[in-house]
Amino acid sequence: MTLELKIFISCLAIQLLYYLLVFLRLNFVRAYEEPEFLPGVSVIICAKNEAHNLQQFLKIVLIQHYKEFEVIVVNDQSDDNSIDVLVEYYKRNKNLKIVNIEKKEKKPYAGKKYALMKGLEAAIYDTIVVTDADCRPATTHWLAKMMGCYMDDTQIVLGHSPYETRPGFLNKLIRYENFMTAIQYFGFAKAGLPYMGVGRNLSYKKGLMHGFKGFDKAPNLLTGDDDLFINAVATGGNTMLCIDKAAFMYTEPEKTFSDWLNQKKRHLRSGFKYKFIHQLLLFVFALSNLTFYVTFMILLAGGEMLKPVLALFFGLLLAKLVITFRVYKKLGSEDLRFLSPVLDITYTGYLLIIFFLLLLKPKDSWKT
Repeated sequence: MTLELKIFISCLAIQLLYYLLVFLRLNFVRAYEEPEFLPGVSVIICAKNEAHNLQQFLKIVLIQHYKEFEVIVVNDQSDDNSIDVLVEYYKRNKNLKIVNIEKKEKKPYAGKKYALMKGLEAAIYDTIVVTDADCRPATTHWLAKMMGCYMDDTQIVLGHSPYETRPGFLNKLIRYENFMTAIQYFGFAKAGLPYMGVGRNLSYKKGLMHGFKGFDKAPNLLTGDDDLFINAVATGGNTMLCIDKAAFMYTEPEKTFSDWLNQKKRHLRSGFKYKFIHQLLLFVFALSNLTFYVTFMILLAGGEMLKPVLALFFGLLLAKLVITFRVYKKLGSEDLRFLSPVLDITYTGYLLIIFFLLLLKPKDSWKT
């Protein structure tokens, strides 16, 4: 047996273990019924130059079917007319609270971390839900569904935020990457190793922030407000998942490949601040996937043991599809199922590009 074949089989086995031990669990996650009693909730939205999105999406957050909640929008030194839009909403909605960060105010943290902290200071309820100004709740029951996942010991609820479906292969690739990210952070959370949450759809108890000093360790990191916080405080015992289509929070995908890469480059930098075990597990998954495809192409070019190599290759692709078949539907991505082999190869190439981009010094901001 050649070295290439041994590596190929090893990577296949590693990939299969991830799918069987981590991702398979998501088939058994169920949606919870809305309980009779729901606690008061503070929804926090950090907005910078988001006038258009606030006009379009804020109203859907404000009209949630929920008895007791407030919506706090932090206007983070915007250059557009965001504050004017917010004032108009404020006149018509008693549950809206505006926090305005003046341009002259010095911020101790990069990105939206300072805006988030100001929002938390203004929150009157112990239960917090965070989302972004460019996000659209799937239904007016989004908030109730998220809160329905809280149990006695729950302090964190991880929600799902898929991208809107649009024509073209790039949209499918962006949505597939989002799906792969989701099954990883949902799957590891279900396995008792939660490592991140998506700030577009995330809830936690306010008290968790009191002892969190993680922002001080990376004050200049452009993103990571949700990642670093959840990575530091989430445990297998205090974290629940909300995989309910009524609780999805949709957002518009980037329209060009370069814009998408720049967005992901910003978001993925925080991964270098994760706990070592999380970094290791994610790195092994990505590396084994890349090496699986590389060694397959080497073996294919060599032409030796072609039949068993092809059988193993397509066997793993089939196993991945079978294991995640229902998960695609749960996460609203069922149209990607049968394109997944092509998308997975492209996704692996994307990871390689991202790795090299992450070595470059960032020159962007969290929102312009």
